[in-house]
Amino acid sequence: MIESVPSLDVTLAQIRALAEARQLTVAEMLDVEDLAGRTGVPPEVVAGLLRGEGAAGATPGETARQRAAFLCARSRDAAGHPYRVTEIAEAIGAAPLVVADLIAGRAGNRPSDAELLRIAAFFGRGPGFLTDTPSQAVSRALQPVLRSLDHVSGGDMMAELADRYGLVSLSTRNTTPGKPLTRTQETLLLGMITGILSSEGAS
Repeated sequence: MIESVPSLDVTLAQIRALAEARQLTVAEMLDVEDLAGRTGVPPEVVAGLLRGEGAAGATPGETARQRAAFLCARSRDAAGHPYRVTEIAEAIGAAPLVVADLIAGRAGNRPSDAELLRIAAFFGRGPGFLTDTPSQAVSRALQPVLRSLDHVSGGDMMAELADRYGLVSLSTRNTTPGKPLTRTQETLLLGMITGILSSEGAS
């Protein structure tokens, strides 16, 4: 079952209101490239959606194939290497040519709906990653940002979160050596931490 998500207009309005109340700059927090990497929505489409523009419609089948191809082409294994076509094909029970054609955008050997779902699952994504419209995908990706802003009042967000939950310290770093986390990545991380700790506290 795919969990419903608020409209992007509603999500952005809530983020703007919370950010303004905490004297944070929304433009600094919403990193287009990071959101594109999390959703499979092209950066130019993400940028347009954040400006309030619409996105060109694609059929559900086209969207699912594009998102699955994005996962196959962009995902990296634990060692930071791209996944091999044969590795993906074996994991989903499909012929290597099916995966190769998917990544290349060729129509010759299209994966079945079941194979697309197995691709998403192989890369740790739910069915919604394949079926969300661009605006739904971006809104879903922004929910951790919203949770972080709702739980943390402002200032040094890392320090406040550590103090709120009695953590000794929080260390964050990008996977790229020497490159700090973007504001979006930091806020998304805080949203995930907040959600986990809040759930543990409730249980």
